[in-house]
Amino acid sequence: MLYKRYIEIGRVCFIRLGDDIGKSGVIVDLVDQKHLLVDGPDGIGRKVVRLNQVALTDIKINIPRGCKTKTVRTAMAKEGVEAKLAATSLVKKFAAKNAKAQLGDFARFKNRVAKTASNRKIRSTVRKLKKSS
Repeated sequence: MLYKRYIEIGRVCFIRLGDDIGKSGVIVDLVDQKHLLVDGPDGIGRKVVRLNQVALTDIKINIPRGCKTKTVRTAMAKEGVEAKLAATSLVKKFAAKNAKAQLGDFARFKNRVAKTASNRKIRSTVRKLKKSS
């Protein structure tokens, strides 16, 4: 099977572009081939988003098509979607990228120095192993 994550009603998605970047929502309805009606609990509100702005997750909840916001929120709370979503690699990567972007000049410098020292140790170990063999 080629695809595992289908665009379907109740699929939890992670918004990766636009005004609501980093927030999660649930697909409530399909507007057309490139637009989705998404609703979510964490300040996203009910809005139409482009398909290329969202990343689909493996999480799906059972909701009817075009249901109200209250229904979506109760279903998400019942399924424990926030905890499941926080455990996904997509959200973890986004958080790591945000943390790296928030670093100051000196923190970036310290990271670069630490990486250089680590690479130097690895390089010297590889050279010793090559000489011994």
